[in-house]
Amino acid sequence: MKDVPRHSFGLALAVLFFLTAVRYAVLANEYYPLHGDEAQYWLWSKTLDWGYYSKPPLLSWIIAATTSFLGDREFGVRFASPLLHFLTGLVIYRIGEKLYDRCIGFYSALTYGLLPAVGFSALIMSTDVPLLLCWAVGLYAYLRVQESEARPHWWLVLGGAIGLGMLAKYAMLFFLGGLGLHLLLWRRDLLRSPRLWAGMAFALLVFAPNIWWNAQNQFATVSHTAANANLGGKLIHPGKLVEFLASQLGVFGPLLFPVLLAAILSGLLLPLIRRRLPDERIGLLAGFALPPLLVMITVSFLSRANANWAATAYVSASVLVTVWTLDRARWRWIIPASLVLHGALMGFGYSYHDLAKLAGVELTRKTDPALKAVMGSPALGKAVQQTLQQMPGAVLMTDERMLFALLSFYVRPPAEQVQWNPDGVIQNHFELTTRIEDHRDDEILYVSRHDAPDALTRFRDASRIGKISIPLAKDYAKVFYLYRVQWLKP
Repeated sequence: MKDVPRHSFGLALAVLFFLTAVRYAVLANEYYPLHGDEAQYWLWSKTLDWGYYSKPPLLSWIIAATTSFLGDREFGVRFASPLLHFLTGLVIYRIGEKLYDRCIGFYSALTYGLLPAVGFSALIMSTDVPLLLCWAVGLYAYLRVQESEARPHWWLVLGGAIGLGMLAKYAMLFFLGGLGLHLLLWRRDLLRSPRLWAGMAFALLVFAPNIWWNAQNQFATVSHTAANANLGGKLIHPGKLVEFLASQLGVFGPLLFPVLLAAILSGLLLPLIRRRLPDERIGLLAGFALPPLLVMITVSFLSRANANWAATAYVSASVLVTVWTLDRARWRWIIPASLVLHGALMGFGYSYHDLAKLAGVELTRKTDPALKAVMGSPALGKAVQQTLQQMPGAVLMTDERMLFALLSFYVRPPAEQVQWNPDGVIQNHFELTTRIEDHRDDEILYVSRHDAPDALTRFRDASRIGKISIPLAKDYAKVFYLYRVQWLKP
């Protein structure tokens, strides 16, 4: 297993390039419509800013760049995702090579590139995609600044990666936890280095515009991020903890996640408990994986945690599980077995609908999760547009964030939109940026999933003018109701 070609970087490059090409082929088919979150990020990209209600701005900037030359289509919105994962895999190769050797770098890059979560994430556009690249670049830069004759520019790369990562997603803060742990245990001398603090100052400088935007908008993104953990309700949910841990088997892999937990426990935590200094390289990798995992395990126990919330752990974890298994004769089968397993899962997932057609299997709501998640939006947009053509000058109103975003993408040409928000409490970006009071006397086309919603009572003139039913399977259809409303009551 340790015998890899001298040109292992080229081989890793070729494998990652192949995976990326496969993902672009799947994306080019444009079979899957945008998810509501993706449509929201696209809409943000049309009004570039330093921040938005629920997320920092980096993702919207990327989408603005890709759609500028590929157009406002699913492929254009998602184009950067496979490329950024490709680059992250290459940086992970360099991390493994820098800490150990070409073999570890090679298998670490392949491990990352074939992770179940990466296989899925590469087909969508989410804030995790640029975040993981920033995390990997930051970790590699941190390794370079520790060289005896480190070039000063690596401190700026470190700070820039942290700052850009914060502009992608606030989960980049976990990076500082791993950084601080390594500094305290092994490199306290760097705490006295002005270059470290110059790098941190540069990170703050890069991130500062988003701080300014938050200050101008009641710290909306910060408040939303804190509220997302949902720690204000009933605490202690052991079932949610089990659910989160089980989800990580799907995110990192059923073979690799138990290995990761064992490596963190045996390689970092137990030595510290016994008041012994762990192996520095293992400790560094485990230390950067620990903060997001530990925090999200705690949050899942107290409230809930989505499967992807610990995603940043899996940059250093890809290297950690590789070295942990390849250095142990009885465990060496795990990496090749996981690569084969994850590759098979990726191939099956990417061709799922084609395989079902070949087998003559009619998919249902239970057997095709994409039906509920994303399917039907183009048909909805077309039907709404046909109704708007009969109501010249009408404003389009919705009562859900996801529906607002999807209609903004799939109604062409776009209509002026407003979010129904009767209590004035800001809970999403569209409630922050639109006001129904600005359209008090306008004719409004109200699209809702609800039959006879409460909003109708707030208008002097309100009537149902249609119903849209989009059959997606023999046992499932998405239903929407259309209302004409006008003259908002005081």
